[in-house]
Amino acid sequence: MTLAQITGGVGGLLAAVGGWGIVAPAGFRQATIALPRHKIAAWILTLIALAWAVHEMQALSLGGLDVWKQRAYYAIPVAFYFIVVYLDELLAARALGGVLLILPTPWLDAARWFDSDWTLVPRVTAYLMVVAGMYLVATPYRFRQWLLPCLDNGPRARGLAGVLLALGVAHL
Repeated sequence: MTLAQITGGVGGLLAAVGGWGIVAPAGFRQATIALPRHKIAAWILTLIALAWAVHEMQALSLGGLDVWKQRAYYAIPVAFYFIVVYLDELLAARALGGVLLILPTPWLDAARWFDSDWTLVPRVTAYLMVVAGMYLVATPYRFRQWLLPCLDNGPRARGLAGVLLALGVAHL
C-alpha cells in the first residue's frame, strides 16, 4: 500500500468516528465508555491484532527459527482461545492497544522514502499511536480514565469528536 492510501484510510476512519461523535454525541459517549468491556469488539480486535502480528512476522528474519514462520498461522486459534478465556478483563482496550501498536508499521515503512515535510503529520500520528498502544496494553483500565473527563457531557463529547474529525481531515 502507498503512503497516500494508508494515510487516507486512517484519515477516513478518524473523520468517520469524529463525524459520528458530532452528529450523535450520546451514542458516541455510550459506545466509547462501553468499549473496554465489549465482548464482540474485544474478539474482533484481538483477532485482527493476532493475524496482523503473524503477518508482519513473516517479513522478519528469524535466523534458525525461520522454519517456524509458516506454522505461526496455526498458533492464531490457540492464542486467540487462551487470550479470550484467560485475559478477558478489559480485553477490548488491550486489543485496541495491540492494533495501535501494529498499525503504524506499514505506515512508517511507506513514509520512510518521502522527503516532503507533510510526511511529518502521519509520522507523528503513528508514533502517538504506538505510545497510546503501549499504554493501553500495559494499563487498559486507563482507557476510561483518559476519556471520562472528555465525555462528561454533550459539548465535551462533541469537542473530542471535533478533534478526531479535524485530525481525520488533516490526514485526508
